[in-house]
Amino acid sequence: MRKSWILAMAFAAVSACQQADQANEISTNAINGTTADLSIATTKVSVPSEAAPLLAQQGDHAVGVTTITLTNPEQPDITNYDYGEQEMGSYDREISVDVFYPAEVSAAATPTTYIGQFVNAEDDPVADLPDTFTILGNAYRDAVAKSGQTYPLVIVSHGLGNTPGVLASLTENLASKGYIVAAINHGDYILGEPREPLRLFQRILLFRSLDQQFVLQQLTGTADSIDADWMASIDRSNVALMGFSMGGYGVLNHAGAGYNSSAMTFNMVAGNALAPMAAGNEQFAGATPENVKAIVAISPWGAQSQVGMWSHEAFENISAPMLLIVGSQDDIVGYEDGVRDIFENATMTDRYMLVFQNAMHNLVQVSAPEIASSDVRIWATFEDPVWQRQKIHDVNQHFITAFLDLHLKGQEDRRAYLDVPTVESNDGEWPQPMGKDFSAMYADGENGSDGYWRGFKRRQAIGLEMHYLPKATSEGE
Repeated sequence: MRKSWILAMAFAAVSACQQADQANEISTNAINGTTADLSIATTKVSVPSEAAPLLAQQGDHAVGVTTITLTNPEQPDITNYDYGEQEMGSYDREISVDVFYPAEVSAAATPTTYIGQFVNAEDDPVADLPDTFTILGNAYRDAVAKSGQTYPLVIVSHGLGNTPGVLASLTENLASKGYIVAAINHGDYILGEPREPLRLFQRILLFRSLDQQFVLQQLTGTADSIDADWMASIDRSNVALMGFSMGGYGVLNHAGAGYNSSAMTFNMVAGNALAPMAAGNEQFAGATPENVKAIVAISPWGAQSQVGMWSHEAFENISAPMLLIVGSQDDIVGYEDGVRDIFENATMTDRYMLVFQNAMHNLVQVSAPEIASSDVRIWATFEDPVWQRQKIHDVNQHFITAFLDLHLKGQEDRRAYLDVPTVESNDGEWPQPMGKDFSAMYADGENGSDGYWRGFKRRQAIGLEMHYLPKATSEGE
């Protein structure tokens, strides 16, 4: 009974994040054959709004994007596991990665598009919902990379049913600020393939961390290990791991938190295939990779007690500074019983937790295409019932930029944007004298703004919490 519940709950996450895209693999012709108006099956990568906090703003670099394919040999073939013979075969796993980087772009260049994939309800499907939708991007496909300096590397891992394009509002933004961002396509869904929920979920549980580890190894190897101009620009000693939902689940393991081998979910994976990533297993490093200097986990899955993928002690192996982002009403991964447990128990590192009050799970995807508004089941895979999508992007980009600039680039002035004067933004104070209008100003400690969240415009820091806990200085502290 409990195994069925866990599987059902996991696939509730599908209904929270089922978009998928890969522009060089899925043709826009896949939309044909429906009666849908193609113009309403389009969305776009957001750019920061005029009301956005200071560090959300686009950087100085034009952004290039390219797609590479890496092959990880002899991986467990969990999809074709033979339950009768109890045998696990192997296969060479191909991993597609969208790489975003600072680029030289001509005035005549045209921004790229990404293709997303709707996943319709199998029972009572939405009529005339196309298979795919278009995402209008701001990056330039296969542009020449800037040379002459190096940039920190950010490895990004998507949620269940997502792929890189739906996270492009964040990945493009970071690349414009001088980061090389490698967004993994874990290949959860492939158009035309039958979906077997149990085998699919096992594959996701197994490969999130493994794919991240392999991509990190390949991109921080020798400069000629991948034939690309941007490879020479990677600062291999300064890396961040970032993941959303199931991507966050993988990031925490990659960062040193070994899985709990007694958990029901752990033992759902056939052939004991998760064992090498379990706490206490001699094959598991149980430590944050040396060159990983920052961790960002957005709505990370797996810590809720009814899943129990980690013991509290497992989080003590994470040593890189960590930023957790979560909605206080997240019913997919849990807040009090879930993400807050990670925050409180990762005692061997400094960590922040940004909370969107009353938000649910979808804290990073692009906005819903217009056609999604025809059925709440589709709309809810993109949008939050309380928060505007643009506001979520603006806030995330501000704080993630501050956090990465601090820990990957050593910009100490960014700490002031994280060490906010009040835990709840609603308690911030910025008095405005009669006859003055500060609403277009950013809080910078001047004009009475020292009690307001730095970098926000007056009256714009609402509905947020920022929690901080320092690394323990001695056992039990």
